[in-house]
Amino acid sequence: MSGRIEVDADEFERIKREHALLLESIEVTPVAFALYDNRDRLVIWNKTYETVHAQAFAKLRDKVDQRQLYYSDVVRVIAESTMSADMVDTYVQQRVLDQQNANGLGVDRHYPEVGWLRTSKFKTRSGATAGFAVDINESKRYEARLQQEINRRVTLEEKLRVQANTDALTQVANRGAFMERAEVEFGRSRLGAHLSVIMMDADAFKHVNDTYGHGVGDNVLIELARAAADGVRGFDMVGRMGGEEFAIICVDTALTDALACAERIRTSIAALVFESPAGPFGVTASFGVTESNTDDQTLSMVMSRADQALYIAKHSGRNKVSTR
Repeated sequence: MSGRIEVDADEFERIKREHALLLESIEVTPVAFALYDNRDRLVIWNKTYETVHAQAFAKLRDKVDQRQLYYSDVVRVIAESTMSADMVDTYVQQRVLDQQNANGLGVDRHYPEVGWLRTSKFKTRSGATAGFAVDINESKRYEARLQQEINRRVTLEEKLRVQANTDALTQVANRGAFMERAEVEFGRSRLGAHLSVIMMDADAFKHVNDTYGHGVGDNVLIELARAAADGVRGFDMVGRMGGEEFAIICVDTALTDALACAERIRTSIAALVFESPAGPFGVTASFGVTESNTDDQTLSMVMSRADQALYIAKHSGRNKVSTR
């Protein structure tokens, strides 16, 4: 007994026809298809697959014609044209490992010739690897447009949030945003953290408006807010409470340091020079400073004490820093 399987002529012709039909079907499908044997040698592929890897097929035509083109050869050509030389070997090794561990899961990859494809690979019973690649360029374009829209909306929402929390003239926090943050920091102070509050008010601001006009007065408020913001740390907060009055939260700051902060801001404001049709002029500001303590049951008690200190500064000569 020779061990050969005998197949009659009719059966052999049927197998040939079916094999030819299978190859025809593979050839005409728009989906890229390739079959690599258990040694990762390319044995069956269609024109779409060859188009996807046109660069490799052109460069390695001799190997293709001799039926000696391996998966690692194809991947290496792509890698060498798309990444630095020091990354090529590692990339090829990983792709070959992925090929050997084909699990049918779709993987999205970008190919220089055709764009984005979603590739799925399956192991056959003989150990060969069959792979299919579907064009997903339209899907990727849709994803890109969707991401752009998401980014646009996120940017718009952030812009609206900032606008809702920012004083339109001075660009520091508005009263609502300031009080919301102050409540948070007051809660922390109840747990032992230091919290100081500074109230700041431009001196004789009505005189500025009456003498130089509201446009100049607005510029004064802008510069006062900038001086206050420049005089504090990034995690502190300056807010416009209304008119020419501002408040400052000094986070994790004891009274002594808050007084020094207020003094620095007072000095910088006193050094400002403003231009007007009537000539240059200067302004001053008064400050009231206080620190939260264990007797304070609410934020309003702290704010009220800072207001009282501001009142003292205003009525004892202005351009001063007072405390309560």
